[in-house]
Amino acid sequence: MALFGAHVSASGGITKTFLRAREIGAEVFQFFLRSPRVWKWKGVNEETKKIFMEKLKEFNAPVVVHAPYLLNLASPKEDLRKKSIEVFLEELRFCDEVGIHYYNFHPGTATGIDEEEGLKKVIKSLEEIFSQYSPKFTTVLLENTAGEKGDIGKNISELGRIIKCFDGVKLGICLDTCHAFAYGYEINTERGFGEFKREIEKTVGFESIKAIHANDSKVPLGARKDRHEHIGRGYIGFEGFRNLLKDEYFSTLPYYLETPKEGNMDIVNLKILRKIYSE
Repeated sequence: MALFGAHVSASGGITKTFLRAREIGAEVFQFFLRSPRVWKWKGVNEETKKIFMEKLKEFNAPVVVHAPYLLNLASPKEDLRKKSIEVFLEELRFCDEVGIHYYNFHPGTATGIDEEEGLKKVIKSLEEIFSQYSPKFTTVLLENTAGEKGDIGKNISELGRIIKCFDGVKLGICLDTCHAFAYGYEINTERGFGEFKREIEKTVGFESIKAIHANDSKVPLGARKDRHEHIGRGYIGFEGFRNLLKDEYFSTLPYYLETPKEGNMDIVNLKILRKIYSE
């Protein structure tokens, strides 16, 4: 059974995320542990951690922590790559300790080097991470990217190359619908969606797809830009989400909105997804 939710703010403390999720009628939710554009994190005290764990147990549905945007495991700048590893480990350890289901991250950007070299640096970085800490509960999710210059993980094959290097580690994929479409996957037609599914089946297997970032696209197919739009108002349209929500496998996953935060649009977008699912 599909579950529907959104990214919510953790402003004022991570325990407030549950209330914000309930306010929009979310069955699942995603949040940042720190501001996504800063390195520093003040951490969480033991009392807050205890309350969060109690609320998480009561919530009883998959919660995602999204890694900061600053992380770049593909960077040729060693200081940036090492800092990214340090923050990744800090957040992954916390997620695993408190029982958060998924830790989601963008693989990285190859800046000043070719993409093959960037891909190797992502693999090297993850090797360093998992040699220091292998999560017992939290599954690490690689998010597909839109294919902007230097993007690593822009297609299923690239993500598969990374995942196959880590047998026995809790790794999966969070499929961002906007990124997939912007890269060139025509998920809004029967033919294109069928081809997309066949690539998944041949490379990583359906079981590797653990979650969906449900976003329409402000840019047309193959434009290779990351521009999210409200459900049904972009180039993917209702048909793309209908393909996903009517599919035998994709209809069993949790869906997390990352659409623009405008008025009550999270509530509107969730209503649309549920309507498509129930048709």
